[in-house]
Amino acid sequence: MKRNLLIFIVVFVSYFLGNSIYTEITRDKTPGKAKRIPCQAKVTTFEKCFLNDDIKIAQSLLESGNIHLSSSVKRSVYSKSKLFDIIKLDDLDKLVYSELNSYIKRKKETKDKLNLSYYVYENDPKDPGKKTEKSKLYGGYILLQVKNKKDRTIYKVQIDFMDKQGKDLKQSLKCCIKSFATYNK
Repeated sequence: MKRNLLIFIVVFVSYFLGNSIYTEITRDKTPGKAKRIPCQAKVTTFEKCFLNDDIKIAQSLLESGNIHLSSSVKRSVYSKSKLFDIIKLDDLDKLVYSELNSYIKRKKETKDKLNLSYYVYENDPKDPGKKTEKSKLYGGYILLQVKNKKDRTIYKVQIDFMDKQGKDLKQSLKCCIKSFATYNK
């Protein structure tokens, strides 16, 4: 009886110890990779909050509709740029404003504005700095930054899109905004 109990305890402890080791070994350890919300888990996502005290103020400005938006694109240099022949920045801006408006809870004008900027980077597979084949597969990424009135970065998120024609770019943009709007909530 004691022998069977001892075997059971050894097997039980070995199982949990082995499971813990396996989980730790297979866990993604890339610094900054985010999987906090479902849309972040679909593609590579990095997010970081730099000023925790200011994030709530920025989210409050979003919820009251006080937003200043700027945007730009970064075309591929070594490869022929094609993405921005298909996707127009004005159309992306309209999408971003529409998505931001969905987070407004109560419209209230204030002198302070949420300083939000984003750019769309077109992946350049012929860039000599690209070392691996995997780095040539994605379509590009979106980098969204939120800054305070002193122009210091509060929050930053970078989300990849995979399609070279930008078919999934809108989902990545929406995910950027959701990432900011739901951070620490």
